[in-house]
Amino acid sequence: MVESPTILTLPDVEAVVFERNFIQTAVCELRFPTLVEFETQPPTLLQKALRKDYPYYEPGQAVTVRPETVDREARYLFKSRKKDWTVSFKSYAIALETSRYTSFEEFLMRFRRLLEKSQSLLDTDFFTRIGLRYVDAIPIEDDNLSGWVRDDLVPPLIKGVYGTVDQCIQEVRGFTEVGRYTFKHGTLAKTQDGFKIYNLDFDFYEENVQLDGVIPLLEQFNQLSFRFFHWAIGPKALERLGQETVTHVRK
Repeated sequence: MVESPTILTLPDVEAVVFERNFIQTAVCELRFPTLVEFETQPPTLLQKALRKDYPYYEPGQAVTVRPETVDREARYLFKSRKKDWTVSFKSYAIALETSRYTSFEEFLMRFRRLLEKSQSLLDTDFFTRIGLRYVDAIPIEDDNLSGWVRDDLVPPLIKGVYGTVDQCIQEVRGFTEVGRYTFKHGTLAKTQDGFKIYNLDFDFYEENVQLDGVIPLLEQFNQLSFRFFHWAIGPKALERLGQETVTHVRK
């Protein structure tokens, strides 16, 4: 008998909007049954449909390196005027990404518009996988990790067990009540101001999702992501985020 997996357990937290956020990247990807024609030819109709919102068009290749092989596939990028919003298209996936995240409301508005403009091209009533990912970059402004992220998330780093650490990444995968998640966290780089950065990377996803279930599921993923983020940060980070305003979206 196969036991049902236990799910991610997070404390309830009031949904709020902060004055600032640590979000470095926000991305939503939809995967669909492969459209064979776009393995060899560009999505001309999509480019025309997106031209006003994403005028810059950049064809290219996505390269994946594996042992003894290098895989290449056609990838097409459509970027906004300021190049801080990007639509990525491949023969089996379309994604919306931003490096200038302000609110889930804005992100969802842009995503809805993208879905409306691409729906006829994708020609599908379900998606093989949908995912919502946030990468938060937390600057350790006092060079002391304790208090910036949850202390019991990184005890060896706080206690100095590893000595001077240039890079440390940990990954956890599991289940939620509406799908699955991958949580990566670790120290990767420094800011231009010289502060160390600690990344919190939240990726929620589900497979085999009907078209009419996409938006409700993304809203649930967003709520889970906010609760996870709130659990993972420490009081210093919470203070740095600034004043809270009650809302129903993640910011």
